[in-house]
Amino acid sequence: MTADRQAFVVGLDGMVGSRLAAAFEHRGIRVWGSTRNHPTTGGKRIYLDLADHVDHFVPPFSGAGTAILCAACTSIDQCQREPRATRLVNVDNTIALAEKFVDAGMFVILLSSNTVFDGFTAFPRPQDLPNPSHEYGRQKADAEKRLLGMGKNTAVVRFSKIIAPDMPLLSGWMRELRSGRSVHPFSDAVMAPISAAFATELICRVATSQHPGVIQASATDDISYAGAARYLAAKIAADMDLVKPISSKDAGRSGFPDHATLDTAELAELGLEAPPPTRALDQFLDLPSGDRT
Repeated sequence: MTADRQAFVVGLDGMVGSRLAAAFEHRGIRVWGSTRNHPTTGGKRIYLDLADHVDHFVPPFSGAGTAILCAACTSIDQCQREPRATRLVNVDNTIALAEKFVDAGMFVILLSSNTVFDGFTAFPRPQDLPNPSHEYGRQKADAEKRLLGMGKNTAVVRFSKIIAPDMPLLSGWMRELRSGRSVHPFSDAVMAPISAAFATELICRVATSQHPGVIQASATDDISYAGAARYLAAKIAADMDLVKPISSKDAGRSGFPDHATLDTAELAELGLEAPPPTRALDQFLDLPSGDRT
């Protein structure tokens, strides 16, 4: 990052945004950001709701610095049900903010998703054309295209599933397993998870180096949800018979991709490498697993 060492995080209160703000501050970078929580506004915390008008927003600084667009509606189901409302958040107002930051001379990073691809092919490359299979993926693909069209002061960071220490699905599994109750993970759905710590470190490195273009991050391999549940059960010495996988189709769910992995070769340019899928699960359990990023 250039001399002023400033960053603006859109979505300070989110899972990634809150961790990113703390990581920047630890590096001595001044952090501004947006929140939808009125009582916490003031100082460097600015009220902003992407579901509303953003025309009034003015970046609090210009020139040197980076803006990271973390806020989004990430629910695939909600995007399917409410395409117009979610597109306002994920595309129109996100890009309107990006234009303001670019015009102010800042480097802008958009957080995106592996869902810009249909998941039929493993390890799609950053330069491959997006081919989303649902509305959320289409919205992210559209936002990416519009941001990257603004020039070299922009970057897109595509993530597979990010696992945080309080992820409801995994927390629920752990609670049930520790209580001696069965869990029913999908046997035919996969993820290529990375930890919130890894995601935060990557964003910080993209911001400080102002690395343009598309950067992708996923685990080295896919793991099924059933495989993840078995791994966690083994780590806490739970009865493995409590893990009773089911088909997503039998549960009335469909549309899960065959693959969630991404080509992550460019991580090497930032001094990182893709972790195995179990690394994020170990970090969820706060177990030692080598390099924590």
